[in-house]
Amino acid sequence: MALKNDPHSFSTIILAAGISKRMYSRTPKILYRILGKPMIQYVVDIALGLNCEEVIVVTGKNKNEVKKVLGKKVKYAVQETPLGTGDATKKGIVFATKPNILILYGDVPLLKNETISTMIENHFKENGDLSVLTCKIDNPAGYGRIVRDKNGKFIKIVEHIDANEKELKIDEINTGIYFGSRKLINDALFSLKTNNKQNEFYLTDIVHTLIKEKKKVIGFQIDNPDEILGINNKADLARVREIIKKKWFEELMLRGVYIEEPATTNIDLTVKIGNFVQIRPFTIIEGKTEIKDNSIIGPFVWIKDGIKKKIKL
Repeated sequence: MALKNDPHSFSTIILAAGISKRMYSRTPKILYRILGKPMIQYVVDIALGLNCEEVIVVTGKNKNEVKKVLGKKVKYAVQETPLGTGDATKKGIVFATKPNILILYGDVPLLKNETISTMIENHFKENGDLSVLTCKIDNPAGYGRIVRDKNGKFIKIVEHIDANEKELKIDEINTGIYFGSRKLINDALFSLKTNNKQNEFYLTDIVHTLIKEKKKVIGFQIDNPDEILGINNKADLARVREIIKKKWFEELMLRGVYIEEPATTNIDLTVKIGNFVQIRPFTIIEGKTEIKDNSIIGPFVWIKDGIKKKIKL
């Protein structure tokens, strides 16, 4: 638990107000369940796992639906009109009370707690004003590039559309995840302009503002691009789901659960499984289900909340 007036304490703002047009769905993107757990819950759990005492979720018109899922353990801000990530962050920061701010995204559920924890530790060790999480990826097209000097010092972010031939070859990108002083971020946010074709407030512009003001901006690089995978469409959703499923199944099997055919088996994260259990092919286990010791489940079985369902063939 953070000490009162702890200068290292922070509020987390989770941006979750996007319209998600590319999902082609009536269900808000951040409420899609991945192995039984809502996407937004993964991100909230990242913040809570860092002992963050104040989590602020910025929603759009989907506030009531999000509130039903997350309840009272977080604060809510609303972005009524989609005016960009900078505007959404402004809506959230007015509710923040801690001296520092962590900015995350509701559709990036694979971040590891230790990644953010290490970034924050490095931020204070280096006496930074703002830390930018960066990553090297194979195909950086469309992303803002991180420009450093010959000593590796962070110089600037260049958007893809503005990059020259040399800068386009840079494979280190801006993830959009930031940590820094609430006061500096707040001041930078409220100085943002909409000087772009979309007429929106871009969160990235706070980095440019702080660099111009000679503040210490740190680029904290990670090497695993899976962590920063964002979900923009259902293909992305399936890709992220497979990564989470693989990790979950490995955990189960290392505990002694025998999953004969992982490719045809689905088990929610909410399922409790005992010892010496065997899961046969074409088995789906969902919800609040408990599998007792020495059980053999399947093949061709669907169990939800402990109740066996019919499988349509």
